[in-house]
Amino acid sequence: MTTQSLAYTPGPQGGFAHRPIVWGMRGMVGGGTQLTAQAGMRMLWQGGNAVDAAVAAAFAAGVLEPTAHYSLGGEVAFLLYDRHSQQVRSVVGQGWAPRAATVDHYMKMWGEIPSGVLSTTVPGVVSALLTMLSHYGTMRFGQVVESALGFARDGFPTYQLLHRAIGSPERLANLQKYPDSARIYLPDGRPPALGSLFVQRDLARTLALMVEAEQHALGQGRSREAAIQAARDVFYKGDVARRMVQALQELGGLYAYEDFAEYESPLEEPLSTTYRGYQLFTNRTWTQGITLLQTLNILEGYDLAVLGHNSPQAIHLQVEALKLAFADREMYVGDPAHVEVPVDGLLSKAYATLRRGLIDPHQAQAAYPPGDPRAMLAMAPHYRPQPTAPILASAGGDADGTTYLAAVDPQGNMVSATPSSFAALAQGMILGDTGILINCRGCYFWLDPDNPNVIAPHKRPRTTPCTFIVLKQGQPFMTLGTPGGDSQPQSNLQVFTNIVDFGLNVQEAVEAPRFCGHSFPQSPWPHRASPNRLTVEGRLAQEVVDALNSRGHQVEVVGPWGISNGFAPILVNSETGVYHGGADSRKESVMLAW
Repeated sequence: MTTQSLAYTPGPQGGFAHRPIVWGMRGMVGGGTQLTAQAGMRMLWQGGNAVDAAVAAAFAAGVLEPTAHYSLGGEVAFLLYDRHSQQVRSVVGQGWAPRAATVDHYMKMWGEIPSGVLSTTVPGVVSALLTMLSHYGTMRFGQVVESALGFARDGFPTYQLLHRAIGSPERLANLQKYPDSARIYLPDGRPPALGSLFVQRDLARTLALMVEAEQHALGQGRSREAAIQAARDVFYKGDVARRMVQALQELGGLYAYEDFAEYESPLEEPLSTTYRGYQLFTNRTWTQGITLLQTLNILEGYDLAVLGHNSPQAIHLQVEALKLAFADREMYVGDPAHVEVPVDGLLSKAYATLRRGLIDPHQAQAAYPPGDPRAMLAMAPHYRPQPTAPILASAGGDADGTTYLAAVDPQGNMVSATPSSFAALAQGMILGDTGILINCRGCYFWLDPDNPNVIAPHKRPRTTPCTFIVLKQGQPFMTLGTPGGDSQPQSNLQVFTNIVDFGLNVQEAVEAPRFCGHSFPQSPWPHRASPNRLTVEGRLAQEVVDALNSRGHQVEVVGPWGISNGFAPILVNSETGVYHGGADSRKESVMLAW
């Protein structure tokens, strides 16, 4: 491995690493906070499997991490490697729009997708977590939710990011608009003090009602799976659902009770591709995970290792390959229940070869046209790009949503999950007395009828949270995922290639300097783009920045840790059975091992 990232002080753990690698033999859990990871580890210590641990961690994070824009009113991308079947499993975890949400209605009433209640979707995360728990877990709902319920009822210490983010101007202004939000997040009229106990009693009551329903079902002699379904029904069909819908309607939302009662999270076959002997899996096209798979197909034609880690040429090729994949994302990728996505063509190696031929190795292109994977054409004929206004928001920072968690158990089951609730604190609101902080993921929709991500009744917006499981020679190799909106495929690409192409260990791969491009329409409304804008962390050497600018990239240097995703990947040594993982120092990410 060679590197040209020289403008930094080497970490005390070697190379880029400021934290040590974490090692384990029996199990590992990574999460966005220490308490999140501990909630999952408790399940492993009690004899649960990786699904039990991940579901427990995800419920706990929904209480602990509202500043990650993740709540139990959000969504999740969730993958499992099931050791018994030796297959990767996927579940649909994105909520859908209400049945009354149509293009005609939004155009007639607002001419846009307004922020707030009109950009919300039915929460999908609770349904997805309970689907996976029922099918692949071993524990009861009451067991896996115990930590989350305790954190909500008894409180947890207000940590630095929570204190700082709630007090940020955007979030503070939004919380003050809604009395139920202010009551919870602004005790005594201001953000909770650092170290004070942050309590969410309404949310605790909602979780307790779900536990009671499960206990009642078990008392009637019903199975574990049926009892979990009874807990789920409280949230989507019972009194909690009715109170959430009432709150949404009073705020001007378009919901009816049936929008919640009819919601489901089906299991699905994941998507996959290969890269230099590795096989990567992701959820289907209700996420943007396919964007990373396409990018890797394109980059497989280059010897990145020879070019050198974070060299100008290696960065240039990665940025241009990502632009090609994002162009196809905008043209083809959407909810597969509503859109016929040409997945086989998009992921074919022959198509990647055609698209690769559009890259100029010496000059950046402001934007690329989409290809035509059905006709196997490098460029779609008759394509006319839509003009977009530039976006000037910086990459990373506390505004980035989403969190990430990973788990592996003694049997070798492995979970990778990316829960989120877009803009929940900045635009969303608490729904009445349920304690549920609702997402605003619906602002990812378009109002262009020709766009695959156009809004429609009971359609899921194409979500940015995406998650990955990687196999090597058919055996589990690593989990992969991060917060970061549209930067997710980009940063996941860098961490993965840091390990596979450039030979970095897991902690160095996570902490190495990053870049983030903005040449494509951003996912949130109004979908602005900034052609050739490329943000890079300040630890990159000035000669690298200069070389990128000479290739036509418009480089903006941000802070040394300014592209603040939050990785917590787990790797497996298939020969020794040893687990090892890393945690991102840009966030409060934690890795625990047993």
